[in-house]
Amino acid sequence: MVTDLRPTDNQAPLAIFENPHEERGIGTLLEDVSRRYGRGSIGLGFAGIRGGPDWSMKRDMLSPRYTTHWAELPVVKAA
Repeated sequence: MVTDLRPTDNQAPLAIFENPHEERGIGTLLEDVSRRYGRGSIGLGFAGIRGGPDWSMKRDMLSPRYTTHWAELPVVKAA
């Protein structure tokens, strides 16, 4: 059951839920640049980076994870 319905303009949103970028028109700016120069030409943060890093972490000395992964639990056999 839906109760207490009101029009959307009846109450202002809380300041914590307001997006500061909406006032500055950043969304329309991104759309205009994408429309003019093509999709993927601009992005926010790491969104515009293509591909990952050229390096990878060495895992030769990785600690055992037998406290969190059952597959890595040590097996002891009695002879």
